[in-house]
Formats: sequence, structure tokens, C-alpha cells
Amino acid sequence: MTHYCKLAIFTLIILLIGPSIACAHGERAQAANTRMRTINWYDIEIYPKNLSVGEELHIKGWFRPSQYWPEHIPSVEGRVFLNVGISGPNFIRLSSSIDGISMVQSTSLQLGRDYEFSLRLKARRSGSFHVHPLLNVKDAGPLVGPGKWINVTGVNSDFKNEIETMFGNRLDLESLNLNVIYGWHLIWFVLGAAWIFYWFRKRPLLISRMRAVDKILSEDRDADEIITDKDRKIAVGFITITMLLIMGGFLWAESKYPITTPLRTAKVTVPKKAPTNSSVKVKLNEAFYKIPGRSFEMSLTVENFGKEDVRIGEFSTANIRFVNSAVLSVSPADRHDLVSSNGLRIEGGPIKAASTQNIKVFAEDSLWETQRLTQMINDPDSIIAGLLFFYSDNGKRNIVEVGGPMLPVFE
Repeated sequence: MTHYCKLAIFTLIILLIGPSIACAHGERAQAANTRMRTINWYDIEIYPKNLSVGEELHIKGWFRPSQYWPEHIPSVEGRVFLNVGISGPNFIRLSSSIDGISMVQSTSLQLGRDYEFSLRLKARRSGSFHVHPLLNVKDAGPLVGPGKWINVTGVNSDFKNEIETMFGNRLDLESLNLNVIYGWHLIWFVLGAAWIFYWFRKRPLLISRMRAVDKILSEDRDADEIITDKDRKIAVGFITITMLLIMGGFLWAESKYPITTPLRTAKVTVPKKAPTNSSVKVKLNEAFYKIPGRSFEMSLTVENFGKEDVRIGEFSTANIRFVNSAVLSVSPADRHDLVSSNGLRIEGGPIKAASTQNIKVFAEDSLWETQRLTQMINDPDSIIAGLLFFYSDNGKRNIVEVGGPMLPVFE
């Protein structure tokens, strides 16, 4: 069997046993401290769960950039863009906003402040898609929020993406100038193929040519001598054709579309906000993660400045919700929903009105392992962070971020 036959068989085997289609976005691949100490998402709603091609999908909720943001990760105080995480161009975005400000462009945010956001999408293709809100942070990348599976039915060809221009013309963006796009791709493909064909036809390339250049240089000769006058003339011809095509395309576009709107690059300003008004103050005294039992424990000093007793109903970190079933009744929406309905246990509560108490909080669930948060024990600084949700008897809620050093316990 020849070498080429073996290579062909090996390639065929790889294609047949290749990886299956990736359906989600690999949030678990992000470092634990990145998910715990960057964006705290909460009250996320993604609806409806079932829709048809052409119908709208809504994503809304709140997020709080952590005040314990890692120093090695560029923060939202620089530049950030509200986006949506979906596997492929299966939706189009109709609108997006943060605190009611349109987020067509990027903006800057503050650490430790709460922001309300909304996204409005239109289904473009049928199928099942894992949908997330996310923030793209300059030089840091996407920070993904909680996701939900959405089912889209219908016929893809029924989708319409029509707009009306300022001159009253109706355009379908799905098919607008497709022939022009195909034409330009074909032109540049032919030009590039002709350039490559000329050099491959003329003489061996790559390794053989590299060896020839090395030999000439070792003999103190000029390597340019292997390029002939004909080669230079051909190169000048290709450059000339390329420049003429670019100039001709520009003039054609200017004559056909004399009025255009440039892409927007300026930042949108979201009004600065005062610190969240809370009647509860929390100090983290110590935190442990018990590796054998997959149990996270915090010792807290809680000051309640309010007039009512409060109890902790939830601890949220890295898009995982650990719920105290004695306070809240929350069930996972599906098997992918990161909710531990009975994963939060409190010792020492409730916190009496106008008093200070020491309590212990236990977040215990296999989600620490399956969501790869146990990697936090390998972090150099071992800092954890998350949101504590305090509830009074009348339903009033206080959201307080807690964070600080964490020590692993191996026994």
C-alpha cells in the first residue's frame, strides 16, 4: 500500500469518527475565577421557549460587574458590548439596551453596580439552540450568562429580514446584492488562483525553493537572482490588475449608492449609578471548600440595618444558583438549568432587625464538580465571589455581593 493510500484511509477514518456537533458554548472551559469574579447575572428571563421562524425571542434580566474583578482580566470599566451567544447565525438582533440606553455600540460600566438589560431577537432558522446573554469585554473576551434551550420550528425559507430605507425603498437583507457578493468572490478567487498557478507552473516552491535560497545565501550571492525579469513583469501586471479592480469597484459602488451610513464606532454613555441601596451589610470572615464532600462553607458577619428580620434565600456564583428551600421554592427549568433547589444551608439565621449576627452558609452540590468550579483551588490568589439574596417576611429583597480568600480542605 502506497503512502498516499494510507494517508487517504487515515483521513477517511478521522472524518467518520470525528467529533459530534457542539451544541453549547463551553462555558465550563472558562477559568473558575473568571466566572465567579466577573459578571454576576441574575433574574434572567429567556422566552418563549418554543417559537417559529420569524417570531421574536426576548432576553432580559440584570447583571452586576463584580467588585472583586481579577486584576489580570481587563474589566468593563474599559469597553464592553452587550451581545448574545448562539451557535451560528440562527437569529438576528432587532434591539438591545442597558438601563434603557440602546446598545448598538459599545459602552463602559462600573464595578459593583446593578444594570438592567434586554435583547430582542428574531428566529432565522429552525432547530434547537442554546441561547445566552453575554458581555464582550475588550481584551478579555466574552463573559457568558445563564443559558436556555430554545426550540424553533417552521421553514427557513419563510424568514424575511426586510427594512425600509430613508427613501422609502424596501430591501430584503437576506438576499440583498448576493449576486454582487458572489461575483467579487469569484473575481478574487480567479486572480489568486492565477497567481499561484504561475509560480507552481514555473518551478518547484516551498521546501525546494527555500533550499535554493539557503544555498545562494551560503555562497554570498544575491537571493533575488532566482527571480527573473519576466517574474517581475508578471508581478507588476498582477498588482496593476488588483489596483484597477479595487478602484473600479469603488467607483461603481459610489455611483450606485451615493448615500451611505458609516459603521458606528463611538461609545454610548450609560449614566453613572449610585451604589445599590441595601439595608444589609456582609463581611466574609473565612471561606472553605471541602474537596471530598464538594461543600463550600462561608463564615459571615451580617449587619441588618432594616426594621425586619431577613433570611438568606439564595447564593449565586458562576451562573449557579444555590437555593435555600426553607425560604424559596425554585425548580430547574430543565436538566441544563444550573439550579440547586436544596443546595443552600444556613446556620445561625435569621438575622434580626437592627442587629449584627455571625452565621455560616453552606453551598453543597455536585455542581461544584460538574461545572469545574473546583479548579478554584488551583488559583494563585484563591479569591471567590458571588451574590447573596436576603429576603424579609414581606418579600423585600436585598442583594449583597460577598467575596474574599478561600482555603481548600482536603479531608
